[in-house]
Amino acid sequence: MAHFIFAIAINMGIGGWIAAIISALGFVIMFGIASSMGDYQGLIQTTLNNDAIQRDRKKAKNS
Repeated sequence: MAHFIFAIAINMGIGGWIAAIISALGFVIMFGIASSMGDYQGLIQTTLNNDAIQRDRKKAKNS
């Protein structure tokens, strides 16, 4: 059955298929939540602010 889904053999067992399916469903659900909220700019700004804080802490620690 799996050889009809993909063009190449990936040799995944049941555990691999379960992990792939859960990951794909999780991605779709989280993408849907993020799209419905639409706060991409806030996410980017928060990420950049957290990165700046980490860099400042690292500089202070090394100084």
